Amino acid sequence: MDLPYYNDFRKEKFMKVQIQIEKDCTETQVIIITKALSASIQELASRIEKEPLSVLTGIQDEKHVLIKSEEIFRIYADHGKVWIQTKKGLFQIRKTLYQIEELLDEKQFVRISHSEIISLSKIVNFDLSFNGTICVNCIDGSKSYVSRRYVPKIKKILGV
Repeated sequence: MDLPYYNDFRKEKFMKVQIQIEKDCTETQVIIITKALSASIQELASRIEKEPLSVLTGIQDEKHVLIKSEEIFRIYADHGKVWIQTKKGLFQIRKTLYQIEELLDEKQFVRISHSEIISLSKIVNFDLSFNGTICVNCIDGSKSYVSRRYVPKIKKILGV
Protein backbone atom coordinates (compact mmCIF):
# COMPACT_ATOMS: atom_id res chain seq x y z
CA MET A 1 0.00 0.00 0.00
CA ASP A 2 1.43 3.39 -0.95
CA LEU A 3 0.41 6.69 0.58
CA PRO A 4 0.33 9.79 -1.65
CA TYR A 5 2.74 11.88 0.42
CA TYR A 6 5.94 13.31 -0.96
CA ASN A 7 9.10 11.89 0.54
CA ASP A 8 11.51 14.80 0.83
CA PHE A 9 14.57 12.58 0.63
CA ARG A 10 13.94 10.20 -2.23
CA LYS A 11 12.04 12.80 -4.25
CA GLU A 12 9.46 10.15 -5.06
CA LYS A 13 5.74 10.60 -5.01
CA PHE A 14 5.05 7.60 -2.72
CA MET A 15 6.43 6.25 0.53
CA LYS A 16 7.16 2.60 1.11
CA VAL A 17 4.61 1.03 3.48
CA GLN A 18 4.97 -2.32 5.22
CA ILE A 19 2.22 -4.04 7.19
CA GLN A 20 3.16 -6.67 9.75
CA ILE A 21 0.46 -8.92 11.21
CA GLU A 22 1.15 -10.43 14.64
CA LYS A 23 -1.36 -12.75 16.33
CA ASP A 24 -0.31 -11.65 19.81
CA CYS A 25 -0.50 -7.91 19.07
CA THR A 26 -2.75 -6.12 21.57
CA GLU A 27 -2.39 -2.57 20.25
CA THR A 28 -1.99 -1.31 16.68
CA GLN A 29 1.03 0.94 16.24
CA VAL A 30 2.63 2.84 13.38
CA ILE A 31 6.38 3.39 13.25
CA ILE A 32 7.81 5.95 10.82
CA ILE A 33 11.45 5.46 9.85
CA THR A 34 13.00 8.48 8.17
CA LYS A 35 16.39 10.09 7.58
CA ALA A 36 15.26 13.41 9.11
CA LEU A 37 12.08 15.02 10.41
CA SER A 38 10.33 17.11 7.77
CA ALA A 39 7.04 18.99 7.54
CA SER A 40 5.46 16.21 5.46
CA ILE A 41 6.52 13.57 8.00
CA GLN A 42 5.12 15.67 10.87
CA GLU A 43 1.85 16.10 8.97
CA LEU A 44 1.65 12.35 8.31
CA ALA A 45 2.26 11.54 12.00
CA SER A 46 -0.34 14.09 13.07
CA ARG A 47 -2.96 12.66 10.71
CA ILE A 48 -2.27 9.11 11.91
CA GLU A 49 -2.55 10.12 15.59
CA LYS A 50 -5.89 11.89 15.01
CA GLU A 51 -7.40 9.08 12.92
CA PRO A 52 -9.92 7.07 14.94
CA LEU A 53 -9.33 3.34 14.92
CA SER A 54 -11.79 1.71 12.53
CA VAL A 55 -10.99 -1.92 13.40
CA LEU A 56 -10.99 -3.69 16.76
CA THR A 57 -9.87 -7.24 17.48
CA GLY A 58 -12.45 -9.44 19.17
CA ILE A 59 -12.21 -13.04 20.34
CA GLN A 60 -14.84 -15.65 19.49
CA ASP A 61 -14.33 -19.41 19.89
CA GLU A 62 -10.64 -18.82 20.67
CA LYS A 63 -10.15 -17.08 17.30
CA HIS A 64 -9.08 -13.46 16.94
CA VAL A 65 -11.44 -11.66 14.57
CA LEU A 66 -11.10 -8.17 13.07
CA ILE A 67 -14.27 -6.15 13.63
CA LYS A 68 -14.89 -2.98 11.63
CA SER A 69 -16.35 -0.11 13.64
CA GLU A 70 -19.34 0.14 11.28
CA GLU A 71 -20.31 -3.47 12.22
CA ILE A 72 -20.56 -2.68 15.94
CA PHE A 73 -23.98 -2.26 17.59
CA ARG A 74 -22.70 -1.79 21.11
CA ILE A 75 -19.78 -2.48 23.41
CA TYR A 76 -20.49 -3.34 27.01
CA ALA A 77 -18.96 -4.71 30.20
CA ASP A 78 -20.50 -7.71 31.94
CA HIS A 79 -19.05 -9.74 34.82
CA GLY A 80 -15.58 -8.25 34.45
CA LYS A 81 -15.34 -8.85 30.70
CA VAL A 82 -15.87 -6.44 27.79
CA TRP A 83 -18.01 -7.56 24.86
CA ILE A 84 -18.59 -6.26 21.33
CA GLN A 85 -22.04 -6.98 19.90
CA THR A 86 -22.36 -7.18 16.11
CA LYS A 87 -24.73 -8.76 13.60
CA LYS A 88 -22.31 -11.72 13.53
CA GLY A 89 -22.51 -12.28 17.29
CA LEU A 90 -20.67 -11.45 20.50
CA PHE A 91 -16.92 -11.01 20.69
CA GLN A 92 -14.81 -10.57 23.79
CA ILE A 93 -12.19 -7.81 23.71
CA ARG A 94 -9.21 -7.46 26.01
CA LYS A 95 -9.44 -3.72 26.57
CA THR A 96 -11.38 -1.62 29.04
CA LEU A 97 -14.33 0.48 27.94
CA TYR A 98 -12.28 3.60 28.63
CA GLN A 99 -9.49 2.38 26.33
CA ILE A 100 -11.99 1.52 23.59
CA GLU A 101 -13.79 4.85 23.98
CA GLU A 102 -10.49 6.65 23.29
CA LEU A 103 -10.00 4.63 20.08
CA LEU A 104 -13.48 5.08 18.60
CA ASP A 105 -14.82 8.00 16.57
CA GLU A 106 -16.77 10.22 18.99
CA LYS A 107 -19.14 11.22 16.17
CA GLN A 108 -20.09 7.58 15.64
CA PHE A 109 -20.10 6.16 19.20
CA VAL A 110 -21.43 7.48 22.50
CA ARG A 111 -21.18 6.21 26.06
CA ILE A 112 -24.62 5.80 27.64
CA SER A 113 -23.59 4.33 30.98
CA HIS A 114 -20.60 3.27 33.03
CA SER A 115 -20.78 -0.13 31.34
CA GLU A 116 -21.94 0.57 27.77
CA ILE A 117 -21.02 2.38 24.54
CA ILE A 118 -23.43 2.37 21.59
CA SER A 119 -23.11 3.08 17.88
CA LEU A 120 -25.26 6.05 16.86
CA SER A 121 -25.71 4.56 13.38
CA LYS A 122 -27.38 1.44 14.84
CA ILE A 123 -30.09 3.29 16.79
CA VAL A 124 -33.72 3.24 15.64
CA ASN A 125 -34.93 5.75 18.23
CA PHE A 126 -34.67 7.12 21.74
CA ASP A 127 -37.69 6.73 24.01
CA LEU A 128 -37.78 9.57 26.54
CA SER A 129 -40.06 8.74 29.47
CA PHE A 130 -41.77 11.11 31.90
CA ASN A 131 -39.55 10.02 34.79
CA GLY A 132 -36.42 11.15 32.91
CA THR A 133 -35.03 7.83 31.74
CA ILE A 134 -34.04 7.30 28.13
CA CYS A 135 -34.47 3.93 26.43
CA VAL A 136 -32.32 3.32 23.35
CA ASN A 137 -33.88 1.03 20.72
CA CYS A 138 -31.35 -0.51 18.34
CA ILE A 139 -31.90 -1.90 14.84
CA ASP A 140 -31.26 -5.47 16.05
CA GLY A 141 -34.21 -5.19 18.47
CA SER A 142 -32.10 -4.82 21.61
CA LYS A 143 -32.80 -2.11 24.17
CA SER A 144 -30.39 -0.24 26.38
CA TYR A 145 -30.96 2.42 29.00
CA VAL A 146 -29.06 5.66 29.45
CA SER A 147 -27.90 6.09 33.04
CA ARG A 148 -28.77 9.38 34.78
CA ARG A 149 -25.17 10.54 34.62
CA TYR A 150 -25.21 10.40 30.79
CA VAL A 151 -28.74 11.77 30.17
CA PRO A 152 -27.56 15.40 29.67
CA LYS A 153 -25.00 14.24 27.09
CA ILE A 154 -27.64 12.26 25.14
CA LYS A 155 -30.13 15.15 25.33
CA LYS A 156 -27.46 17.43 23.88
CA ILE A 157 -26.90 14.99 21.00
CA LEU A 158 -30.67 14.84 20.41
CA GLY A 159 -31.05 18.61 20.66
CA VAL A 160 -33.64 18.28 23.45
